[in-house]
Amino acid sequence: MIKVRSAFRGAFCALALLVCAIAFTSSAEAQGVLRFVSGTGSDANNCLRPTPCRSIQRGVDSAPVGAEVIILDTAGYGPTVTISQSVTITVPSGVAATIATPTGTSITVAGGDAVILRGLSLVGQGTGSTGINFTGGTSLSVENCIINGFATAGINQQGGAELFVKDTTIRNGGLDGISLGSGLATIDNTRLERNGPGAGGYGLFARGNSRVTVRNTVAANNGSGFVAEDTAVLNAENCVATNNTAAGFRVGGGTGASTMRVSNSVATTNGTGFQQTGTGTFQSRQNNTVQGNTTNTTPGITTFTGT
Repeated sequence: MIKVRSAFRGAFCALALLVCAIAFTSSAEAQGVLRFVSGTGSDANNCLRPTPCRSIQRGVDSAPVGAEVIILDTAGYGPTVTISQSVTITVPSGVAATIATPTGTSITVAGGDAVILRGLSLVGQGTGSTGINFTGGTSLSVENCIINGFATAGINQQGGAELFVKDTTIRNGGLDGISLGSGLATIDNTRLERNGPGAGGYGLFARGNSRVTVRNTVAANNGSGFVAEDTAVLNAENCVATNNTAAGFRVGGGTGASTMRVSNSVATTNGTGFQQTGTGTFQSRQNNTVQGNTTNTTPGITTFTGT
């Protein structure tokens, strides 16, 4: 009987040690890929959970490639952040993390295979230049963010390869909500409101050689809603352009031939609903609603029925 108890005790101790070792390894691995930022933290800290740092920039700088920087509580975390490696910045539900930028750019993404910005609030105060400037790297995803009051652009893609914007509001800009000068962009369930209404600004501006697909998105009260110029291609599905001063959807202008394709979308209460100018090509599927504008459509627009 004693031998049996002794063997059982030995097996139990070995199992307990194994569980502890696994837990320690998991904790160490988690700390290796997670960094934490808090309004009560310090940038002298190592940014791990027990000792969070104070600024997002310090969290990014301390993180290994592919890590996630988590904002723990509501506070201001500005004025600027520069990212040059793959990283995810996450603001959990119920936390308000604000980057206020009275001058310059809130977030510059200059590199990284995959950069993800989730849940941030960027405030330009009417004088900050750009909310997010995507100048380099493979992929930038902007999810569930609010970008407000930037003089030039809420998001500017100029050099980055692939931009993804989802569940985001960009408003009260001095010029453009989203400005795309190169690369690929996919925009879904986004609101573009009051960007450049008196200055000829655009909710979504595709130019250069950009290739853009936008769906489930509203452009309201801008200078123009959705615009493609130069050699850009813009495909819009299930979108709404309303109360824009000039055009709801416009193609043409700049240099080269641009293309716009619009399906299952609404243009109403704009200066012009669907507008084709210059060397632009406007292809409108017959399921669009273009009514109630000062001018509904301009000549030259091609209609199609389906595939």
